Amino acid sequence: MKYVAKYVEENENTSEPAEFSYAIRVIFRVVLVVIAIYLALGIIVDFAVPYIPPAWEDNLAGPIINELRANTPSSQKFEVDQIQQLVDSLAGLMDVPHRKFYINVMEKDETNALALPGGYIVIYSQLLEKVDSENELAMILAHELGHFSARDHLRGLGRSFLFYIVANFVFGGQSDSVRQLMNSSGILQNNYSRQQEFAADKFALELVIKKYGHAGGTTDFFKRLAEKETLPQLAHYLSTHPASERRVKVLNQLISDNSYEIKATTPVFWVKAEKEK
Repeated sequence: MKYVAKYVEENENTSEPAEFSYAIRVIFRVVLVVIAIYLALGIIVDFAVPYIPPAWEDNLAGPIINELRANTPSSQKFEVDQIQQLVDSLAGLMDVPHRKFYINVMEKDETNALALPGGYIVIYSQLLEKVDSENELAMILAHELGHFSARDHLRGLGRSFLFYIVANFVFGGQSDSVRQLMNSSGILQNNYSRQQEFAADKFALELVIKKYGHAGGTTDFFKRLAEKETLPQLAHYLSTHPASERRVKVLNQLISDNSYEIKATTPVFWVKAEKEK
């Protein structure tokens, strides 16, 4: 019986490892490009932000604020005028007051506050419902003023805007590709935001000390948030804000290092008004 050699078809299985290896290399290169673009844009934005005139910022703020007001009407439950007075008093203690700041309270079930272009501070009503003292509220407002002082709101907005332009140019306006690329850059931006948050906390602590002469109430709000946070550490890494427990530890260390006193807090406006009725 004559032996007949059998030959393996090269295009059946032998090419699969090569294709997989090629795909890995492509993905790796795309990731490197994303990181390189992000870092380059970050440098450009950080260089340009200090030179952005307030008038440009005001023009940018108009559409953003109008959209917020249209979707979430202003709250009538809280004393907005008194909150405005508090932020004005804190702004007056800043080393270099940049501008007038405007308070806007929105009805929303989210514990958050925002620093927006144009000097606007948006506070969600749920956050105010969880505030127990004027000192806590002052800490929150001063934190947002810290973002304004460092112009963090413009840095984050500038990075997102420039990255969006580059992504549209690279992918030719293909929305799915652009969305995926924007999402892939999110982790990098979140890490930068956490650094901003710690810096804003430090700024806020120093500003509250100037106003009240002590650090009472500066960590109370974050302590209560920490008690309800059950997310794993990885989830906090992917978040724009650091874990509340970590923020409390950093603030307590600053209080200890500077020998700041802890004294009694002042009741918040609406709580005081309820007691007087």
